[in-house]
Amino acid sequence: MKTTTTGAEDIASVRENVSRVIDETSSLNAELAKELISAYDRESKLLGGINKRENEIARLKNEVAKRDAKLASVNERLERLLGSKAMQVQRAYWRLRRPQGGTSRQTKGGQR
Repeated sequence: MKTTTTGAEDIASVRENVSRVIDETSSLNAELAKELISAYDRESKLLGGINKRENEIARLKNEVAKRDAKLASVNERLERLLGSKAMQVQRAYWRLRRPQGGTSRQTKGGQR
């Protein structure tokens, strides 16, 4: 009955191999879980940074839009002022005050 001894040895060998494979698989699984968790933490931090930047970009776009609207309003008011009767009278006054002829004096700012 030598077969039974060999059979018992084979069963012990199979158990040992199965136990070794289970241990290796378990340790690989634990290592993979640690890597996945660290990758998740890294990615979540990066995503948080991206979200902050997107919020800042949206805020800056709103600020630029407000300033563009204000600039358009100021430009429109300036155009109305430049076309007003008071400005036309002022221009006529300064044309009359401008020296006629070749000798013109300039003030400190380079204006006549």
